Amino acid sequence: MNGKRNFGLDLLRAGAIAGVFLAHGVTALESLGIGVDLFFVLSGFLIGRIYFRWSRAGHFNIGKFWIERWWRTLPPYLAALGLFALAERWIPSNPVNWRYLLFLQNFTGIAGFGPSWSLCVEEHFYLLLPILALMAERLFGRKQFNWLLPAAFLTPTLFRLAAIVRVGGVVNMPREWYRMTPFHCDGLIAGVYLAFLFVEHPDWFASARRPALCCAPLVVVSVLATPLLKGGVWFESLHSAVEALGFAGWLRLAYDFSWTPLTLAGRLSEKAIRGMALVSYSIYLLHVLVMTDLHVILNAWSRGAGKSLFILGATLMVCVAFYFLVEKPSIRSRDRFLGRQEPLAPRMPEPIPISPWTRRRRDADEGLQSGATGA
Repeated sequence: MNGKRNFGLDLLRAGAIAGVFLAHGVTALESLGIGVDLFFVLSGFLIGRIYFRWSRAGHFNIGKFWIERWWRTLPPYLAALGLFALAERWIPSNPVNWRYLLFLQNFTGIAGFGPSWSLCVEEHFYLLLPILALMAERLFGRKQFNWLLPAAFLTPTLFRLAAIVRVGGVVNMPREWYRMTPFHCDGLIAGVYLAFLFVEHPDWFASARRPALCCAPLVVVSVLATPLLKGGVWFESLHSAVEALGFAGWLRLAYDFSWTPLTLAGRLSEKAIRGMALVSYSIYLLHVLVMTDLHVILNAWSRGAGKSLFILGATLMVCVAFYFLVEKPSIRSRDRFLGRQEPLAPRMPEPIPISPWTRRRRDADEGLQSGATGA
């Protein structure tokens, strides 16, 4: 850990954004775009922990939850939209419109800023999660999340199946139907379930390592099966859920991963990974605009490895600059404002997941100590 940051999760975040970045920059690496689904699981785990910790303390405030989340995501997003609109005046390539301000592009059609579809899914989820979770908790009780969340995980699959299946074939859905939030929130729900286990059942979270090892290869299986099964009814219905399960396994395994590099190369690598994770949102917001416009500007430059590397490097530099000029100041302003407000919930120590073997060993040690002291 570095401060409050978990290195394993930073490693996943850095890998996910690197995959998305390369998928949009190098045609041969298009399959790496699956990193978007890893981001969904990571986001679900993050906001799930926030919700379950605060609600467990009995001081959850839905308004402050939304303020905290939207102050984190909206200012950089709006700044990026402004840059898209400004660039469109000189290089028509990524048009945006007023619908992007309300995150409606998933349902009305995406003309430009293609990656924003996944942010739409997350923003819709941020809006609905506390409402639905509070309703479920009051109607069924907190313990019932043990089965409510697995049941909710199946809901997007049922939506997809109902939408694409007809007698004898597949419905002619819009080409990008999977961008619509009800069809693609499996990963977010999987992340929330892991967060529930983390907060409410740390022993279960610790014991989930073995199931995680079984689920993790599902991502590779899904990627390999896509060229063969794409377009099939059951594949189109199930593959998003399969990938979400696989990435949930990755997250559980990565959470326990730590690294203390001893060499200069190792320390530099660690800093690069943490840095990539830190600026991942800025890269996500701007990389398509910069890549596309640079391709237009450098149209006279014949295609080749040199041109591709230059565009990738320049794009990364612009995104890092955006982080320091826009995203980081926005985070600081949010932290200063919320620091002056009444706490969203009393500070609670993070539960430390332990395995059953560790618990048995600890209990045995305590038994020996109590016997020695005559307790």
